[in-house]
Amino acid sequence: MSARLTRPVNPRADALFEASVDDVTIRRSRMFAWLMAAQWAAGLLVALTLSPAAWQGRVQPTHAHLTTALFMGGLLSLPGIALAVMRPGWVVTRHVLAAAQMGWSALLIHLTGGRIETHFHILGSLAFLASYRDWKVLVTATAVAIGDHLTRGLVWPESVFGVADPEWWRLLEHAWWLLFEDVVLFVLIRDGLREMRAMAESRAGLEEARATVEARVAERTAELAASREELESILEATGTLPWRWDLARQAFIEVGDHADRLLGLPAAEWLRPDFLGQRLHPDDANAVREAWAQGAVAEAPTGVEFRARHHEGHWVWLRASVAPRTAHEPTLKGLLRDVTEHRQVLEELGDAQKLESVGRLASGIAHEINTPIQFVSDSIHFVSEAFSELLPLIAAQQALHVAALEGAPTRELADEVTQAEQTADLDYLVENVPAALERSVEGLERVATLVRSMKDFAHPDGKEKAPADLVRGLESTLIIARNEFKYVADVQTDFQSVPPVTCHISELNQVFLNLIVNAAHAIGEKVKGTETRGQIRVGARALDGQVEVAISDTGGGIPDEIRQKVFEPFFTTKEVGRGTGQGLAIARSVVVDKHQGTLSFESTVGVGTTFFVRLPCPAATAARSEAA
Repeated sequence: MSARLTRPVNPRADALFEASVDDVTIRRSRMFAWLMAAQWAAGLLVALTLSPAAWQGRVQPTHAHLTTALFMGGLLSLPGIALAVMRPGWVVTRHVLAAAQMGWSALLIHLTGGRIETHFHILGSLAFLASYRDWKVLVTATAVAIGDHLTRGLVWPESVFGVADPEWWRLLEHAWWLLFEDVVLFVLIRDGLREMRAMAESRAGLEEARATVEARVAERTAELAASREELESILEATGTLPWRWDLARQAFIEVGDHADRLLGLPAAEWLRPDFLGQRLHPDDANAVREAWAQGAVAEAPTGVEFRARHHEGHWVWLRASVAPRTAHEPTLKGLLRDVTEHRQVLEELGDAQKLESVGRLASGIAHEINTPIQFVSDSIHFVSEAFSELLPLIAAQQALHVAALEGAPTRELADEVTQAEQTADLDYLVENVPAALERSVEGLERVATLVRSMKDFAHPDGKEKAPADLVRGLESTLIIARNEFKYVADVQTDFQSVPPVTCHISELNQVFLNLIVNAAHAIGEKVKGTETRGQIRVGARALDGQVEVAISDTGGGIPDEIRQKVFEPFFTTKEVGRGTGQGLAIARSVVVDKHQGTLSFESTVGVGTTFFVRLPCPAATAARSEAA
């Protein structure tokens, strides 16, 4: 092959470079095959027309040059044409073509009688041969041309220079111009090879990059396919159903193949336009519509829990997770899963936590009841003793009364009554017995209040929500939790007029209890070892379409690094035995999932925390409108 000017960057670049050189060689060889044929035809034409005039003036008889052009042209052209057709890539082929091309230059110079313009054919031929990009081909061609000039210049100068006695330096002049062009062409060949090498290296780099990208794409595609299969397996194993909802048709347009596991109906039934409307529980229809509307504009995932009727007739709790929708996307997409058992577990956990709370507060409640019971008992004992002391006085008065009725002497009996009054200390009893009875009444009222609060707090909810007074629930909860905060904090309440809220009041009371106890614990941690007391503020007010309950404390606040975890199940910062980490998780489930409300907080480290419970209440707007 041709000379190599630089070392290959890598084997692939070398292979590409070799292939490019071979391609150039093959194409140039075939080009020269056509050129040989064209030159043969041109040589015959020159022999018929120009050669006779060049050698015999204006007389143009058939000249011997025609025979020369025919046979010599064939001798020069046919071997090169045959090699170019059968072996265009051989080294021999391009050197034969180079020699033949120089032979054609010599023949044309001869046929034209050595005309100077025909000598430019040699220069043009060298330029054509340089397209092989092989300097050795130019060496062969130049050697043939100079050898021809030297031989014929000595033997038959007229065929080269057109005169019988040319100057001696004419041969050197012709050789000089050939060598000069060779130098220029060598430089061009070197630059051309460098460009081909650079292109080969660039192409090799691109191929390597492409192969790397394709390999990564194939690997990533395989990973995605495996992940998709794994995800589908997980979704099917857990009963989680992927779905897509058409916002225009208000209907499912795609659901997972295992849809029958949720409601006992195949996927095809889910795609009916009226499917969800017929299956949805009437009480949950608004919540689902709001969730769908929120999902259409939300930038974060949203969710809603609702009841749907199973094919067998019973109600199933489903949780729909709605993914954020991209701009102008006509559909919603998300996941559905059966949370019936989960809700049952949460209800059981709620009941268990309620019992736990009652158990934890039992000693405090017992103390709260014991105090009024104690002074009721003391007062009753005092009244009992006073009554015992009054019995002799009553007996003396009765004897005096009988004697007076019978007309018997009463002086002695009157003295006995006086003595009995002094013994009983009647003035003291008259002053203190009513007070003792009053204290007993107050104590019994206190006990009754505690019992009533316990009853309100622990009253079981029905299956359906019912209107309830949140303020009364808060008051009962504060009474129940008093023993938790009375040693560390004072309570300030701000209960505005709020309308009844349709809810499960017992579950909300548990939420309020958790928040109040947490507030007391936060303050207790902050004031431990000091005589300082904190403050707990509990308020309720009506907002537009909502009722808000705010519970604040002056504790240490919630650090930034754990604010995202406070509602996670089993997360707690309390010591073992004082907290299970379930309180806020259940509170969030009760407020958000069961009541479609919100549970949030604001906290400043070192200052305190405020939790906000907001519950939907359409009547709240009406109340505010009437007040306005």
